[in-house]
Amino acid sequence: MANPNKASSRRQFFKLLSGGFLAASSLPLAGLAYEQNLPEKDQVPPIPKAPDLVAPDDMKFWSFVREQFPITRNNKIIYMNNGTMGPSPYYVQWVFFRKEEEVNFTGTYGGHDIARAKVAQFINCSEKEISLTHNVTEGINIIAQGLKLKRGDEVIITNHEHAGNAIPWYTRAKRDRIVVKVAPLGKDAAETLNNIERTITKKTKIISVPHMTCTNGQILPAKEIVRLAHSKGILVLLDGAHPPGMFKVDVKDIGCDFYASCGHKFLMGPKGTGFLYIKEEHFDRVEPIMTGGGSDSGWDYKTGLKGWNPTAHRYDYGTQSAALFYGLMASIDFVDGIGIDNITRRDKALATKLMEGLSQISQVEILTPWEEKSRCALVGFRLKNMPYDKFQNWLMEKYRIRIRGVGEGGLNSLRITTHIYNTFEEVDLLLKAVKEAASL
Repeated sequence: MANPNKASSRRQFFKLLSGGFLAASSLPLAGLAYEQNLPEKDQVPPIPKAPDLVAPDDMKFWSFVREQFPITRNNKIIYMNNGTMGPSPYYVQWVFFRKEEEVNFTGTYGGHDIARAKVAQFINCSEKEISLTHNVTEGINIIAQGLKLKRGDEVIITNHEHAGNAIPWYTRAKRDRIVVKVAPLGKDAAETLNNIERTITKKTKIISVPHMTCTNGQILPAKEIVRLAHSKGILVLLDGAHPPGMFKVDVKDIGCDFYASCGHKFLMGPKGTGFLYIKEEHFDRVEPIMTGGGSDSGWDYKTGLKGWNPTAHRYDYGTQSAALFYGLMASIDFVDGIGIDNITRRDKALATKLMEGLSQISQVEILTPWEEKSRCALVGFRLKNMPYDKFQNWLMEKYRIRIRGVGEGGLNSLRITTHIYNTFEEVDLLLKAVKEAASL
């Protein structure tokens, strides 16, 4: 029989942390493969379960999805900055808190490794090809610092990089005298591919570019870049900060050699979770730089290090948070419950409405490509009559809408990243604000 005092303390614990969301549902844990490792159940917040196809404007379904996010209860802001930090739904928080509670009640150690299989299935690769990281930048650094390069070897990046995919390569260049070359993005996929091709030389060893830019939301022609690179014996690393949770990512279909991503953006998972895909055939081309328990295949005081772990686990090591990675698995289950194709259609519909509205405002310059395959949930634009930082502050003060200014590369622009908890009405309000600002 359960201890009533313990049960009471558990209820108070979750109410304190989550504002009482445990009362949201009495559904079971949706048949999670890792359910057996969780402590005994309380009431579970739901995962919205979609039929095969949900229309982007299905008000009943998407309103129910919206109800699963505490960010929508915050009457002080309208949040349109998912590309920086994706708020987690109640279900993801619940799984995280329960696992954290188990660790603190029992002293249970480990358990995070189970996430490798879930992540591998989500992006279509082998479990042995997944390294568990804390963010995209960590994954990029594993490649940028560990890839076997020599003085004069070249890496290609774009002129729309996040610092996390630029600084690691410039750091390597400063230390080992490799050369960083910059390919400008084009107005569409074909021009971008052409620009990258023109930047390639006989010394190019790796192309490290965004799958989707953090600046204007341009989706690069990843498969075509990989095909071009591989035809010349060049590796490809994709900065995949945004796509997972927004649209389908299949690393085997793309064919890339490395893919770095995180859980805290469109996957809406715990902050401090990430993953790196490394094609198995490249394990010996990337030297582990940061190492520890789990990186090795054995060691002793006589012979030292005997070798590396035969999987991508060689690149992550030591104590990890089981609760964080249980939360990451829960976020994948949440996305799978809705359906990634449904999410893509909803995200793109919101962004399209925004772009069409912005196109009617004379003082607006849209930076996101109109080409269908080159855009989704992230919209970049400039207000010709107002500095980006001034508009960002004005918008928050007057309309309580939080967005992101883009200072990277001197763009001095604005970025809107909506997701499944946002509404068309919120987009209308933003457009009203932009029109007003354009007339000032």
